[in-house]
Amino acid sequence: MEPAAVTTPPATVLAALMQQLEMRPEQLVARINERRARRGSFPLSLKAAYPWVRGKHPQPDNQADALAVLSARAGRCITASDAGWDAPRPRARHRHLDAPGDAPLEALLREISLGDIMDRRNLLMLTGAAATAPALALLLGPIAEAAAAPTTVRPSERLVSSIEAAVRGLREMDDSTGSADGDLTWGLGIWQSASRVVAQAHGHGPLVERLQTAYVELCEQVGWMLFDARQHPQAQRVYHTGMRLAVETAASLPTRHATANLVASTAYQAAWLGHHNDAAQLLDIASRTPDLPAAVAAVIADRRVYAAGRRHDPDAVLRFRDEALQHLGSPDEHTPWWATWLTKESVDAATGRAWLACDRPSQAVPFLSRRVEAVSPVDFPRDRLLAVLDLADTVHKCGDGDQARDLLDQAEGLIGTISSQRLLHRYKTLSATVAA
Repeated sequence: MEPAAVTTPPATVLAALMQQLEMRPEQLVARINERRARRGSFPLSLKAAYPWVRGKHPQPDNQADALAVLSARAGRCITASDAGWDAPRPRARHRHLDAPGDAPLEALLREISLGDIMDRRNLLMLTGAAATAPALALLLGPIAEAAAAPTTVRPSERLVSSIEAAVRGLREMDDSTGSADGDLTWGLGIWQSASRVVAQAHGHGPLVERLQTAYVELCEQVGWMLFDARQHPQAQRVYHTGMRLAVETAASLPTRHATANLVASTAYQAAWLGHHNDAAQLLDIASRTPDLPAAVAAVIADRRVYAAGRRHDPDAVLRFRDEALQHLGSPDEHTPWWATWLTKESVDAATGRAWLACDRPSQAVPFLSRRVEAVSPVDFPRDRLLAVLDLADTVHKCGDGDQARDLLDQAEGLIGTISSQRLLHRYKTLSATVAA
């Protein structure tokens, strides 16, 4: 004898009503769309009723249509109460990560530490004033009240050193493998855990200042990994969180320099995505940071080279290239560890990429050729892949399809060694263009 089938009771009043009427969500929407068509409205997706069945209230016009359809099906008047829609519409929960630049720091860090908020699919990329406001707030200096807050938990030397080491380890991992899923998961986990520590450690003192600097460095690194994974809204939220910390604390000079680097990386993302005004404004803010070490000023100038190329400003490309090389030629004793990556060859790469963006591929060839020769496929495979793709794009635009295909073959060999959705997307797009 077969066991009796187990039926799951309906989860909502509407689900129970539709079960009673033997009506599926798709059927409900199909009948609604017939009504919408008669008045010239666009049809709803056939999946539109599933959120209603799970408890979400439809918009007023959709609710009126749905009640009319349900009434026709039932042969009697179906009211909002009958469908479970008589209660007030549930209010969307406000999330601080939707606008980190405006959020109270403690509440923001607490929300981050809860986890999985960055997995949301409905985050939007912010542009214009919303994108640059957190950086502009840096120019006003820290909030006095926040700077005077007492320490809640005094961090230990061992804890701070561990966080600093974790940030450096994450950078080394990212340089060698790119933004692989496992690496990114690990990075976000460190970011969430560090947020909890920072939320408990306000106040002054060398250890707190080191902790704040490490957290800003961590925001820059995790933001870069999300950018490389083409998770652009998430990257922006992480960048803005680092800026928010700098605004609400009595930031030490190392923290402010790390923040300038973070703002420059935010600008690089904006330039990559074509948000040229945002990129220019962010880089202007970063360059105003006081007492910048020469290496940090060179990093910012290097980012300005690329941004100038993206907005088709050749005079600015030359000006910022000279500025970057001048800073590199005047080293001092205050170079942060995260700024040591920049070399003359790196500036060449930015210059070549800028000329390519300016539609001057012939000027880009010598710079990008030197970059391909200089960067190691073993130590920095992602940088090597980017350089090879840049050069392939350049020689293709110069009319040399054979060399472009040879370079794409090199790129295909490198793709298997790293994980970078940003460069994989570019490789596929460029391959299709060359093949055509």
